[in-house]
Amino acid sequence: MIKTDRTHCVRDAGGDVLVVDDFPDALALYEALLTEDGHRVRTASNGLDALQQVEQSEPEVVLLDVSMPGLDGVEVLRRLRARSHGGPAVMMITAARREPDAIEAGLREGADAYLTKPIDARELVARVRAALVKLRLERLLDTQRRDHIAMLVHDLRHPLSSLALIAEVLESEDMTPETRSAVIEQIRGMVSEMTRLIDGMLVATRLEAGIFTVEPRLGSLSDIIEPTLRMFTPVAARRQVDLRVERPADDRVRADSPKLRQALDNIVANALKFTPKGGCVRLRVWHEPPGLTELPGQLIFEIADTGPGIPAGERTTIFDRYRQGSKGRAAGGAGLGLAIARGIAKAHGGDVSVGSSDLGGAAFRLTIPSSTGPRQARA
Repeated sequence: MIKTDRTHCVRDAGGDVLVVDDFPDALALYEALLTEDGHRVRTASNGLDALQQVEQSEPEVVLLDVSMPGLDGVEVLRRLRARSHGGPAVMMITAARREPDAIEAGLREGADAYLTKPIDARELVARVRAALVKLRLERLLDTQRRDHIAMLVHDLRHPLSSLALIAEVLESEDMTPETRSAVIEQIRGMVSEMTRLIDGMLVATRLEAGIFTVEPRLGSLSDIIEPTLRMFTPVAARRQVDLRVERPADDRVRADSPKLRQALDNIVANALKFTPKGGCVRLRVWHEPPGLTELPGQLIFEIADTGPGIPAGERTTIFDRYRQGSKGRAAGGAGLGLAIARGIAKAHGGDVSVGSSDLGGAAFRLTIPSSTGPRQARA
């Protein structure tokens, strides 16, 4: 999710626009209108000149007349889209009544939009602004995805390198049974962490595509909590962090247990990452009965810590995909864990929120209805 405040900043910045038309009067008109709106405008009177200018310095938006001598607009568009990357946003300029085939061909070749003559000045300016916002947000998202993949690879390299060293240790013939057992436990922990990272990437992809589903079944809270404790208790011990658990007597839960556990793992991992040595992470689970309103009962998982907390201004954006808070960027990581946790909670009909903890740090609450049926995620 990209927030509107960021969209507003993108929209206010003038763009680099190339206008291509073989009529000098049209070029002069488009240039004047777009320059007045704050854009940097270049012009080309034919298709070959346009392609040369793109090679020298790629614009963000190209206004491209369909009917030109030599290389027509559709052929110029085809060559632009054949480049090694997505290229600029392209809007075709047509005389709609006389060129329906050109409109169809342009859209088939990847035109982002088209304008019909005579062109309304306000529509021209609005369309160029919209094209700039869309292009810049798409590029921003692509950059964040690439950063995430690079960070995922980085996160996987450490346990893989450690596994290679452990393999050498296992080759030693003078290893005691106790040492061998400890080494095997290390291997299991590293494999679990790598599996968690890879599963997170798969869930993020499915959430983004809108095809992530959950299949709630009646089960046990222990099936969710105990594996989380087995994974993170050794991590907490290494970091000298006290990992506490408070659970209800009623152990029943209706949820997609493996996926809900994945959400819980992500939040606990986040809390441990930001809790300093000697601190505390507390996992508290309770059932909240229906209130006086028509709201159903809730099952609440609260993960509180003694870390630095989340600044109030970041408590909504911290759940955005591929984004991190200021402290998250300093600590490393790809910025997907909390987004995935919220996506899984929402697929159950619940949510994840964050506030201040009575322990002094952050408190994340994952809430799902006490009773829920099969649902599909809303990405």
